[in-house]
Amino acid sequence: MATLLQQNGGARVEMAKPPLFNGKIKEVSMFINMAHLYLSMRMTGEPKTTRMTWMLSYIQEEVAEA
Repeated sequence: MATLLQQNGGARVEMAKPPLFNGKIKEVSMFINMAHLYLSMRMTGEPKTTRMTWMLSYIQEEVAEA
């Protein structure tokens, strides 16, 4: 589900949350990039521990599989 953002009274930007990471190695880069983008747009003022906990909540497997 996408989230609408409005920064500094400007235009609204649609921002999708990253998909859950399921451990597939071929999806690591996509997950990291999408999570980084979401964190930089939506959680800029949050403490590092909050951002890390949010990102870890999207990881569904213990390790990446080859």
